[in-house]
Amino acid sequence: MAFSIPAQAFLSFSKKQTLDSLWRLCGQWEKQTWDNRESQKNKSAFLNYLQTLSKHESLELREISKEFLELPLASPKDLEVILMKLERLLKKDITEDEFLITTEDSSYNKKEQENEVHLILDNLRSSFNVGSLFRSAEAFGVTRIHLCGYTATPENSKTAKAALGAEDWVKWSYWENTLQCLDTLSKDGLSIYAFETCEGSTDINLVKPTFPAAILLGNERYGLASPALNRAHHLINVPLSGRKNSLNVSVCGAIALQWFLSFPAN
Repeated sequence: MAFSIPAQAFLSFSKKQTLDSLWRLCGQWEKQTWDNRESQKNKSAFLNYLQTLSKHESLELREISKEFLELPLASPKDLEVILMKLERLLKKDITEDEFLITTEDSSYNKKEQENEVHLILDNLRSSFNVGSLFRSAEAFGVTRIHLCGYTATPENSKTAKAALGAEDWVKWSYWENTLQCLDTLSKDGLSIYAFETCEGSTDINLVKPTFPAAILLGNERYGLASPALNRAHHLINVPLSGRKNSLNVSVCGAIALQWFLSFPAN
């Protein structure tokens, strides 16, 4: 759908109203295929808005209009420059789910993983972290995600937004009790690898996993409690060189998955 705001309306807009309108219009434009007819209509309309803004009473808006008109707008990268400029002016904190995501994801023919790796999330507080881990799990080829305790499931809108559709391509289960999940997977023959910055843990780069395997990640603040740690077969950490003693759980999870799923089949 092409932009529908009358160009002359911008002359009566405040600075914030103008910037917000331009940002929303550009965001709508970004989600379209760049060279189709509808996108070209939006480009023409956007240039018309900028020409109109060159007559605005606000000197700042006139200067912004001039700056944008000097861009060639010949590629999506030019549009991204405008979006970033508008986001800075509006002091918007953009989350990843607001970016343009390719529509070719579902048609990508991925290689099936030979090793069976499960991901266990124990009482994660952040639905964004859960969604991010769904994306990493799908990207690396995890067999199944086990969501335990109060860890958000994909029915949570924030989890789904962060997962960006990956929740539809990864098998997952929900467990009220993390210990029940660990006991069940252990009985099924999985080796449990708990990631925790604790005494006795082994650097991940010294670990050669045995499969099938399960990676266990704990709460963002409190980590893994002793009942869960006691059920793990191995304690693992990601070696750090900085002053911070831990990583965001979704970052740690991505590192763990890449390492485990890079090994050839047993």
